[in-house]
Amino acid sequence: RHTRSIWVMEFRRVLFRSQPRRGSLAYLPRGRAKNMEPRIRTWPTISSEQPKLLGYAGFKVGCIQVVSIDDREKTPNHGKQLVSLGTVVATPPISVIGIRGYRDDNDGSHALFDVYSSDMPKEVSRLFTIKPKEGSLEKAEKLLNRVSELFAVVAVMPNNAGIAQKKPYVFEVAVQGGDTKKQFDFLKDLFGKQVKVEQVFDLGSSVDVASITKGKGIEGPITRWGVKKKQHKSRKSVRALGTLGPISPSSIMYTVPRAGQRGFHRRVEYNLYGDRKSVV
Repeated sequence: RHTRSIWVMEFRRVLFRSQPRRGSLAYLPRGRAKNMEPRIRTWPTISSEQPKLLGYAGFKVGCIQVVSIDDREKTPNHGKQLVSLGTVVATPPISVIGIRGYRDDNDGSHALFDVYSSDMPKEVSRLFTIKPKEGSLEKAEKLLNRVSELFAVVAVMPNNAGIAQKKPYVFEVAVQGGDTKKQFDFLKDLFGKQVKVEQVFDLGSSVDVASITKGKGIEGPITRWGVKKKQHKSRKSVRALGTLGPISPSSIMYTVPRAGQRGFHRRVEYNLYGDRKSVV
């Protein structure tokens, strides 16, 4: 009897052991991005008297291996050679094609005015056509006292980075520094002109990079969440989940790993160090 009770205790300990969950819930829902331009939800605030653009566009064109010497003290590899993976990003010039002003009210932020340049790149017509109105800049300047944020509407041409795509990407870039009048004059000087990456970022500065990951399509729970496969012939299926949850409540919780979309997600990498080389 004593031996039998020990066997039951050992069996229960093995059967009910706890393990960390498979897969991270930090990125739910894992759905497809709406478009190829990653959405920037929050722009940084800088303390500068001179206005400047806070964002730029680039295209990944390859990877390289960066050989360096570890200069961090109190690390196991201090003074040794390190080989790190680096990403090559082509940064063709962006064209400032418009200005957008936002105002804040009880319902959130709303566009107060849009002003577009008369000399747009011809590739922009592949997306939309706008007939600029005369005197729109003067009308927008009279509304600056109601504006809370100013954004530059810019366009970037993928074919300038060696990509076959001719249709440009059009998106907004925030402007910070100085007061609203200085920001508007700054954008008015850039109206219809091209901006290079040297005018936006300083050499050796750290940046945040937002992009859309490579799409993988529909994947099962084994690949999508890293769930462990079942033993051979233990069930009819090997790559399916063992359980979807308890019998009550009669609903499947969001924490249960299920099949679905993998890849083509919006992701952000923070504080990346970049060595700048403009690609024209």
